[in-house]
Amino acid sequence: MKEILRLDEIDFDTTLKYSDIIEIAEKYINSLDDSYEIDTQNIKYDLNTDHYVTDEPVWIVIFIAEKYKKRFLDAYFILAISDSKKKVVYVQNDHGRVIERFC
Repeated sequence: MKEILRLDEIDFDTTLKYSDIIEIAEKYINSLDDSYEIDTQNIKYDLNTDHYVTDEPVWIVIFIAEKYKKRFLDAYFILAISDSKKKVVYVQNDHGRVIERFC
């Protein structure tokens, strides 16, 4: 079984639904100083429970600063949302480094 699934590959119940994920992500992004855009087409569910940050499955939401979007396509951030806690647990930069942790 794959450890990271696209939305259309999930064939089991999860605590959070698509609208919940977007709502949590928007709440976090709106708390930031700059304007960001969520990549709503690439939300994924990471089943790996052996993270170095958390030991539970998380929703992966990619977002990018609008001011960098056209110039630096890879200047994105990754928001990890806990399916069980229903909140953001960590944020990674485009190099995979955790830059903010909420667990």
